[in-house]
Amino acid sequence: MARPNHSYQIEDHTIASSDGSSNLFVRHYYRGKPKLHFLIVHGALEHSSRHYEQVMFWFKHYGQDIAVTVYDHIGHGRSGGARAYVPNFKIYIDDLKKVGEFVQSKNSDQTKNFICAHSMGGLITLTAILSPAHAWDFPVKGLMFSSPCIRPRMVLGSYSEPLLEKLDKLASKLHLPMIYKGFDLTRDPGRANDFDTDPLIPKFMTVRMAKSLIEACHEVKGLSYYLRVPSLFLIAGEDRIVDPESTTLFAHGIDKQLTEVIQYSKHHHEIWNEIDREDTFQRMKKWVDARLKENP
Repeated sequence: MARPNHSYQIEDHTIASSDGSSNLFVRHYYRGKPKLHFLIVHGALEHSSRHYEQVMFWFKHYGQDIAVTVYDHIGHGRSGGARAYVPNFKIYIDDLKKVGEFVQSKNSDQTKNFICAHSMGGLITLTAILSPAHAWDFPVKGLMFSSPCIRPRMVLGSYSEPLLEKLDKLASKLHLPMIYKGFDLTRDPGRANDFDTDPLIPKFMTVRMAKSLIEACHEVKGLSYYLRVPSLFLIAGEDRIVDPESTTLFAHGIDKQLTEVIQYSKHHHEIWNEIDREDTFQRMKKWVDARLKENP
């Protein structure tokens, strides 16, 4: 059901996850029939509501006929499934495709889609587009990545990959304690505290989720040359969660005519929740405006 909220409306939906037993929480913000549609794909352990300020930014700075769709991965936020668990990474990809179909159902033939993907959301998006195993057919005008997870820094902690393999065979839902706090993600005290106290954010990651994430990183890291979608990479120099040098190398493997890389030397992992996020959003808008001026 649509709920009016000043200059836009909100619809909450549930979509069956590709895991066969869970439902995805999807929230659709819109104003008219969209000519411009943003899909936000959140990162590991967090959920879509941590990107509410970005949603509001798009509505504030574009006129009529705009939509923003957000959703929570299975095992995250208000979606179903065991917390911080996924049977295999392909579930995340297939669910992204399902949400993409939902987005398209709200669009016209003239709608321009942009994906904004953070951390693991970036890994999901890149794997969906680049891996030959996935038939990606979602039309997208541009991709914007915040600290995409090409090589994780902290997901394993003291756990080696061989140990993860052994643990996964014994107890795939075993909880690995979270090894970072809100201030590892952002220098903004309010947003850091929100992360630490949010009851929807689990304080662990399961063995299977960690193993699946690592495997997906190995799969995608050598595929950047094949990316043919205009892309903006926002990379945090003080990222304690993913390795910024690996992300930079990945981005530099893309055709220079199609990609732009912006380095934030003092930023922590969550660039979209950093102290100067409004400036970052403005830079993203400038990039989107340039893409909209290009030929279809």
